[in-house]
Amino acid sequence: MTEYQLSKDLHRIALGDNSAFERFYQATSPRLMSVSYAILRERTLAEEALQDTYLKIWHAASDYRSDAGSVMCWITSMVRYRAIDMLRHARRQPLTSQDIEQLLDQQGGDALPVTAADTDKLEHCMSDLDGTQRQSIHLAFLYGLSHREVSDYLGEALGSIKSWIRRGLESLKRCLQS
Repeated sequence: MTEYQLSKDLHRIALGDNSAFERFYQATSPRLMSVSYAILRERTLAEEALQDTYLKIWHAASDYRSDAGSVMCWITSMVRYRAIDMLRHARRQPLTSQDIEQLLDQQGGDALPVTAADTDKLEHCMSDLDGTQRQSIHLAFLYGLSHREVSDYLGEALGSIKSWIRRGLESLKRCLQS
């Protein structure tokens, strides 16, 4: 299904169209299930995260803004954050360095779905960042870690992590807009 069709169906979902929701689910659920399962590594939990995500999509479809990214990026981030929240809740403790390493290994190079041009531009802009900024941004935004978890994982002060991420995002924004 094309981005245009996904966006159109999402608009119809916001209006309460059940058939649009069914089409949307059929087109996107395999991808979202793979993301959820990669994080949770248990089918029943992955299915629960998927169900929670589609409930959120049904209720929040009108919140989607095309200028903020593609539909697939939007819903993939929803399922990713839901799965990570479930992982944290199940452990009832902060993620350890070992947990983070395992999460990084499980997700490998599976980034958010973007076009080749977007990927090239983003890779170019990311390569301009300082190594610690780049790593902090990856951990926070690609893997959904809190600033505290990034701080603990990297063994750096929380204030430093926040500054690196803020400055890195400012640099990325300037680079991507040029």
